Amino acid sequence: MAASHPSVSPPIAERTKHPFVTYDMIHEIPDALQRTIESTSGQLGSIAGHLEDRSSFYYTGCGTAFFSAMLGSDILSVGREELRFRCVQALELSNHSQLAEKNATFGVSHSGITKTTLDALRRAKSRDGYTVGITHFGQSPINQVADQIVVVGNGPDKSRCHTKCYLTGALALTEIGIDLLDQRQAAQPKRLQRLREELLRLPQLTKNVLDSTESVMSDLAEKNAGKGTFYFAGTNGSYPNALEAALKIMETSYIPAQGFETEQILHGPWVSPDGESVLFVIATEERAIERSLDLVKAATSLGSTVVAIVKEGEREISQVGMNVIGLPEVDNQLYPFLSVIPLYLFAYYMSVRRGYNPDYLRYLTPAYWNARTIIFPPGTH
Repeated sequence: MAASHPSVSPPIAERTKHPFVTYDMIHEIPDALQRTIESTSGQLGSIAGHLEDRSSFYYTGCGTAFFSAMLGSDILSVGREELRFRCVQALELSNHSQLAEKNATFGVSHSGITKTTLDALRRAKSRDGYTVGITHFGQSPINQVADQIVVVGNGPDKSRCHTKCYLTGALALTEIGIDLLDQRQAAQPKRLQRLREELLRLPQLTKNVLDSTESVMSDLAEKNAGKGTFYFAGTNGSYPNALEAALKIMETSYIPAQGFETEQILHGPWVSPDGESVLFVIATEERAIERSLDLVKAATSLGSTVVAIVKEGEREISQVGMNVIGLPEVDNQLYPFLSVIPLYLFAYYMSVRRGYNPDYLRYLTPAYWNARTIIFPPGTH
């Protein structure tokens, strides 16, 4: 099943019951991270060398790839000097009149053929930019567009509902960001060394989270399969996880879902959740724990099903939350690599409980396949 190079004809389901291909891809995340670490070892340092004279950094992509770019860019926030970086949707970046000259632009595309992302990289190069493509296909068109590409993962994401490629792209960008911070002496060397060491633990930690949360998320999906709306909230690096999780619910179960930055949902959108809603609060960011707690309390009082994802041993939210998922200890910067795992499992099992095939979005239905060919003519995504 070629997820990234579709034919003109509608797809034919490879599997018709659990475990679907999406399930396999989620469970491949630990190996995909391990293979990314191994394949990029010694390769990524040279990228930082090409960026010595760059002061403006852009991260771009579409859909899951854009959220991956967002997560990967967050590493630059640990620097003690302000590095100017922006996450810009690929369509916006390709038309961005204020795109800085001599920029550095990172474009994430699982397939390496996403037209809008390639257009954004071309636009960046037209402004004397140095461009880096993050992809799973080394011989794809992004190789001709970007100045340098990084091939990540352990092979293609074979489900059209991409999961494992989200974290592999973000991991490569995180590694590049650490090298960049090191090159500019923008963070304490001990801090950067700790991050490098912690990155090596991610494959095993994600495996542990898969093993410890799967049955819980399956049960939660079964209990809430009839709910009508789904909300996800997180801050900093967890914010792209909230967006990605909402996208996965929409892609696999075709029902309304939204992702928010935690403070943003508290300014108006909080009035939407009710007894027919499920709200996930990613609360691993210590600086935002009070507002996360406020959100948990408020939504619980309104009758919503609330699921809090926290660090193991967290006390405040655990005392008021009915559904609490604890994550094993890791560097604070890297918790988003763990917190997305139960969200993926929940989205997968929601789709299964509702009787859908999560591997194909809605492409098995001819009308939706035809609509897709309008949006993405062959060879453009």
